[in-house]
Amino acid sequence: MVNAVHRYLIVLVIWSRYLPFITLLFASTTTLSSLSTSKAQSATTELSEQVNRRPSIVAVQTTQPPIIDGQLEDPVWQTAARIVEFVQHFPIEGASATEQTEVYLAYDNLNIYIGIYAHYSDMNLVRVNHVDRDQTYNDDTVTISFDPFLDAQRGYAMSVNGFGVQSDALLISTPGGTTTDSSWNGLYQSAGVVVHDGWTAEMAIPVKSLRYPSKSSGETHRWGFQVQRNIHSKDEVVSWSPISSNIIGTVTQMGILEGLRDLSTQRNFEIMPTVTALRLNTLQPNSHTSSESIGRAGMNVKYGITSGLTLDLTVNPDFSQIESDRPKIEINQRFPLFFPELRPFFLEGQEVFRTNGPSPFLHTRTIIDPQFGIKLTGKIGRTTLGLLAANDQAPGRVETPHKLTSGQSASIIAGRLRYDLYRESYTGVMFINREFEDTYSRLGIFDNTLRFGKNHVLGAMIVLSDHRDTNGVRRTGHFIDIGTIRQGRNLRYFAAFHAISPNFRNESGFIKRTNQQQLFGSVSYLWWPEHWITNFGPRINYDRLHDYRGNLQDEERGLTMSVLFANNIRLSASLNRDMERFQMKNYHKTRIRISGHVDTSRYVSFSANLSYGDEIRFIEDPFLGQTTTYNTSLILRPMSRLQSELHLNTTRFIDTRTNTEVFDVKLLYVKTTYQLTDRLLVRGIVESNTFEKTLGANLLITYRVNAGTVFFIGYDDRYQAGDHIDQHAFPTTTYQRKQQAVFAKFQYLFRR
Repeated sequence: MVNAVHRYLIVLVIWSRYLPFITLLFASTTTLSSLSTSKAQSATTELSEQVNRRPSIVAVQTTQPPIIDGQLEDPVWQTAARIVEFVQHFPIEGASATEQTEVYLAYDNLNIYIGIYAHYSDMNLVRVNHVDRDQTYNDDTVTISFDPFLDAQRGYAMSVNGFGVQSDALLISTPGGTTTDSSWNGLYQSAGVVVHDGWTAEMAIPVKSLRYPSKSSGETHRWGFQVQRNIHSKDEVVSWSPISSNIIGTVTQMGILEGLRDLSTQRNFEIMPTVTALRLNTLQPNSHTSSESIGRAGMNVKYGITSGLTLDLTVNPDFSQIESDRPKIEINQRFPLFFPELRPFFLEGQEVFRTNGPSPFLHTRTIIDPQFGIKLTGKIGRTTLGLLAANDQAPGRVETPHKLTSGQSASIIAGRLRYDLYRESYTGVMFINREFEDTYSRLGIFDNTLRFGKNHVLGAMIVLSDHRDTNGVRRTGHFIDIGTIRQGRNLRYFAAFHAISPNFRNESGFIKRTNQQQLFGSVSYLWWPEHWITNFGPRINYDRLHDYRGNLQDEERGLTMSVLFANNIRLSASLNRDMERFQMKNYHKTRIRISGHVDTSRYVSFSANLSYGDEIRFIEDPFLGQTTTYNTSLILRPMSRLQSELHLNTTRFIDTRTNTEVFDVKLLYVKTTYQLTDRLLVRGIVESNTFEKTLGANLLITYRVNAGTVFFIGYDDRYQAGDHIDQHAFPTTTYQRKQQAVFAKFQYLFRR
C-alpha cells in the first residue's frame, strides 16, 4: 500500500508537469471555436428559441410529503401540478396518445415527488412483471427525465413499472443523438400497484441523487424535464414534451420544469463497505484439486463537494463480478474483441471521460487489479471536469520473483475538461498517463462537437500519443478524426475520416489496429406509411481503408433494406461486397445477412440473425472459405415473476477448396430468473461451448434493498472435456470438473 501511495504521488507530480500543456490545449480549443463566433451565436439564438417553445410546468411546493405506497390517496396529489396531455413519438409522430396518462408533480426542499396513473382501455394490453432492478425493458413503464443544467449535454432518467420496479440511466448527447447509459444507479423510492383500469405508482427522488447548479436562497431553478410512457403491446411511445425525429437527440427536446427553489444545501455523503468471501476448488495439471479461501473487504466513499461536483474514493475495492461477460465466439478473430466495463467504481461518472470517436481512448478494463482509486467529476458553470487516478497491481505479478518489477504497481491518471459553447456543442481536452517503472503511455486529446440547426452535427478530434516500452524504445504517434452527421425523419447521412499513425500506442484504451487512414459513410431514407407497415427504407454504406503507404487494405460496400411492421415486428436484409487484405494478399468477399425480431406477445419474444458468405481463415497460411453464422434469442415470460432467456450463437467455417468443415462452434447461454418477492430473487445460468468443450452452471440468490444495499450468495461450477484440459493427464473426452466455487458478497449503503 505504501508503494502504491508513493507511486500515486509521483503521478500527481507528472500530472502537474503536464497541466500547462493541457491548459494551453484547452485555451487553443476555445480560440479555435471563437473563429466560428457568428455561427455559434446564430446556433445559440436558434436553440434558445427552441427552448422557449417547449412546454413548461411549475412545480408545487408541499409541506405534506406522500407515503410512497403506489396509491394516489395522499392530500399532496390534490394540489400538485398535473400533466395529462401526451403526444406520440412513435409510431405516429405527433398524433394523440391512444391511452390516458396522468402525472402529478410536487416537491419540498429534500425530494421531488411524482405520482403516476397509467390508464388502459383494455387490461389485456398491460405488460408488467415482478423483476429485478434495471430489468424492466420488457415492461410498460413511465420515465421521468431531468436535465438540471439545461445544457442538453446530460440528463437523468428514472422509470417505474406497474409494480414500482425501478430502472434508471444517464442520457448522454452524442453526434448521432441521445444514448442511454444504464450503468448509472440513482437512489430513490418507488412503489406501484395494479388497479382495475391500469396501474398507479409513486416516486420520491432526493435532489441530492442528482447533480444540479447551485442557486442562491430564493432563486428559482429552471431544469429540462420530460415524461415518457412506453406501451409495449401497441409499440407506442408517448411524451409530454413532443419529440421530433427531425431534431437530433431527445435531451434537447425536453420541456421546462420551473418553480423549484430553496432546495436543501445538504451535500450527498455516502459510505458503502463491501465484504466478499470465496471458496474455490481448482483442478491442477497433476490431476489433483487445490482449494483456497479468499476474503476481501473494501470501502467506497462518495461526497458531494457541491451540488454539481462529486468526489469518489475507493480503498481496496471489490471488483468481483456476480455475472461475468456474455460469452463470445473468439475463434478466427483477426482483432481483439471488446468487452464493456462492469465494475461500479469505474462506471460512476464514466460519461465525463467519453470522447466521440470509433473507439474509447480511456477503457478502464485495462486497469486490471487496482488497490485504490480516486475520482472527481462534475460541472462548474459551463465547464465539465473529471479527474481519475488509480493504481494497477497486475503488471507487478511476474513469474520471476527477483525481478525489480515484482510486486510493483502501475499508476494511471486521466484528466478531462470540456467547455459548453452552446446547447449540445462543446470543446474539450483530455490527458491520460499510465506509468510502470521506466515505461509509460501518454495521450493528449483535443475534441470539438458543434451542432448546426436542428439536425446537423460536426465533430473533430486530434490525439497525440507518447509511448515508451520495456526495451526503452520511444514512439510518438497521432490520431485524427473528423465527421459530420445529419439525422432526420426521412433522410439521414453520415460521413467521417480518421487516421491512426503506425507508431500510435495507447495502453489505457482499446485500439484494434493502427497504420490506417479510413474514409467511410452511409446514407439512408425512410418512408412512413404509418399503417400496418410503420416505416421502411434502404441504407447504403461505403468504407475504404488505406495504410500510410497508400496501400488499399479494406473496402466495404453494403446495401440494407429494413422494414418495421406494426405490433413489434422488424425485418432487415443486407448484401455486402467487400475486399480485405491480409498477409499481402487481397481477398474479395460477398456476404448476405437476414435478421428479424418479433415481440407481439407479452409471454414470448424472439429474434434471429443469419449471415452467410465468404470469410478469411486467419492463420499463418490463410485462405478464403465460407462461414454461416446464426444467432438467435428467445425470451419466455410465462408468469409475472418468472423469466427465461435462451441465446444460441453458432459459426460454421467450410474450406471451399476441399469442401470440408474447419470448425463448427455453438455457444449456448440460458438464464432463468424467479422473483420470489420484491427484494428476493433466484437466478440460474447454464452455458456451453462446443468448440472449447466447456460446460458451466451458476446459481445466484440476491436480496436487494435498494441500488446500493444488496446481498449475494452463489454457486459456480465449470467443466471441460479432459483432452481439452491436458491430453496427457486426462486422455478422455469425459468432462472433468475444472473449477468449483461458492461465493458471497454483501454491501451496505450508508447515506447522510
